[in-house]
Amino acid sequence: MLFIWIFVTGFLHLINGDNCRWTHTNTDVMVDCSGKGLTSIPLLNQSVTYLDISRNDIKALTGSSFDSLPELRFLDISYCKLRDVDKGVFGELYNLQYLNISYNRELGFASLPNITFNLNQTKIASLDLNGINCATGIGALIKLPHLTNIQMTSLKKLSLASNRLELFEPGVISALPKTLQILRLDKNKLTSGAYVLEYPTLSNLKILNMSYQFHPPKYPQSLIDSCHEKVDEDIKCDTVTHKLAYKEFSFNWSMPFPPKLETLYAQSSRLLIKDPKFSIHAPSLKHVFLQDNFLLSLGEPVLAKGNRLESLDISNNFCSHLSRRSIHGGEHLKSLNFSHNDISQDLEEDKEGEIFKTFIRLEVLDISFNKISSLPRLLLRNSSNLMYINASNNRISSWIVNISHMPNLTFLDLSENKLSTLNINTRWEIQRSINMTVDLSGNALACTCENQEFLYWIQKNKYHFQNIEHYTCNTNDLFHFKSLDASLSKLQKRCTSYLGWYIGCAVAVAVSFSCIIGFILVKNKWKIRYMVYKTKQKLGLTAKGRHTSTCLQYEYDAFISYSGHELMFVLKEVIPRLEVNKNLKLLIKDRDALPGIPKVDNIMSSLQESKRTICIVSKKYLESKWRDYELNMAKVEGIKDRGTLDYVILVLLPEVYNGGYPHKIIDLVRKDCYIEYPMESCAYDDFWDRLARMIED
Repeated sequence: MLFIWIFVTGFLHLINGDNCRWTHTNTDVMVDCSGKGLTSIPLLNQSVTYLDISRNDIKALTGSSFDSLPELRFLDISYCKLRDVDKGVFGELYNLQYLNISYNRELGFASLPNITFNLNQTKIASLDLNGINCATGIGALIKLPHLTNIQMTSLKKLSLASNRLELFEPGVISALPKTLQILRLDKNKLTSGAYVLEYPTLSNLKILNMSYQFHPPKYPQSLIDSCHEKVDEDIKCDTVTHKLAYKEFSFNWSMPFPPKLETLYAQSSRLLIKDPKFSIHAPSLKHVFLQDNFLLSLGEPVLAKGNRLESLDISNNFCSHLSRRSIHGGEHLKSLNFSHNDISQDLEEDKEGEIFKTFIRLEVLDISFNKISSLPRLLLRNSSNLMYINASNNRISSWIVNISHMPNLTFLDLSENKLSTLNINTRWEIQRSINMTVDLSGNALACTCENQEFLYWIQKNKYHFQNIEHYTCNTNDLFHFKSLDASLSKLQKRCTSYLGWYIGCAVAVAVSFSCIIGFILVKNKWKIRYMVYKTKQKLGLTAKGRHTSTCLQYEYDAFISYSGHELMFVLKEVIPRLEVNKNLKLLIKDRDALPGIPKVDNIMSSLQESKRTICIVSKKYLESKWRDYELNMAKVEGIKDRGTLDYVILVLLPEVYNGGYPHKIIDLVRKDCYIEYPMESCAYDDFWDRLARMIED
């Protein structure tokens, strides 16, 4: 019994709507039961005015479903998998103003007579019937009996989007309520038909949305869609097919529009138009959106006299021709978007500004992405109220359009073009306007000496330029707009010094060319000889000696460079002190030189295989040409290959340092790459210890 009580209590709790979210205001009682898994309408009290039961699993609505809700004004029952609706189930809700029964895919247009029955007894103002047909299938037809019941209502908004709707049976549009202000027909499959001629009967219609036609359903869900909408069974109405014999008419067609229509949405509707020959009479039409269609050419005039059109979007229409007499009656137009087309030739040839002649109130003009190379100066001669011009992403190399008569122009977008500079007239027109901003980003500006005047003008008026830190130069990689002042300073120095530098160099080269070359050769003879040897070594033109050590591991700790007069000093002092006592491996030329190898190759090989070069410097050493060769090549080896002169260690004998340091070794002395051999025997041990540490360091 306890379990039965718990079950019954829970069930009553669910159907009574206690699981829903309640909100009370001064005038409304709002109940949100969306997404609660309900299978029927919950039992609620009579005070509820707002009910959202969307996204549940309510398969059918019976005649008594809303008997307890006489005050209901707002009802959302979308996404509930509805298939069956009893006749007049909503007709008893006398206060109902908003009904959304969208995206119950299996209802079908066949359910419309039941849904709309007796709605004329309610206060219905908004009816959403989006997506009540399956997403896949052939185009659907709305027949006259489907919507006859709403003819006498005060409906202001009717939405029939996403229904695969292809045609209206003649008379359906005319039978819609005259109070209708908003009609949504977007995301369908609408094709032209006789029903179009009935639009003017919607005398109060202000917004007509026919956008996004022929858009396929989501893939791959559409492949496995098991939806089966209800079809007409009791409505016997023969399909009416109107066939009009095609003839070449010599007069213009007149496009009918509702007299109070203000906004027309027809973007992405696959409209295919080429050189249309018709006139438009829509005295209240203000906004037209025709982007993303196929208006291939506007070579013939579209007559629209007496219109009040304020905004027109014809972007991305593959339009390649715009006649100078294409658009008449643009006196009230404020916004024109002609981007993403290919009308460059017509604009470039419009020397007198005939295309935009009537656009005297134009405030926003977008002609970006049109492959424009140049624009004539008088193109916008009558559009003095322009506030925004977008000519970006074209191929404009010179901007000469007159903008001096546009006091309200605040933004001129010339980004992503081929501009290298701006002419004097354009600079003056920009400078005289306090509020104008220009975008030149994405252009390869000329940061050269010849264009210095323009660059200094940018520096002076940089508050006029947007994204100036991202501006780039065509060739000068050293010029950066992020540091404009510093870059200009460098450019000025480079430009002002070039002429004198060239003249001075020419005279100097003519007078002292041979002296300079000789001086360079003498000063760098050891570097040159070293580089020549290294080149020959890389090419395999030197004698094969020992294996060349790497920079990480050398075969010898030190190469001992000495003159023949110091041989006994090497044998009695150097070898015992360093090799025997310190376990250092020394390369002694008289002992370790390989026979049969040229002397130069032996010397270079010894330098490369040793971690250090120790030069026993005496007066005889300084007088020897071969020792001079060893010393200088050792210095170059240290600088070029080891990266430091510490590679060379001079051991100065007393006879050398007592008389002052010779000029040949003064550079190494200044770098502290030497050690003096002491005169007193008591200091010998300390000397050899220091020398060993210098080798091992």
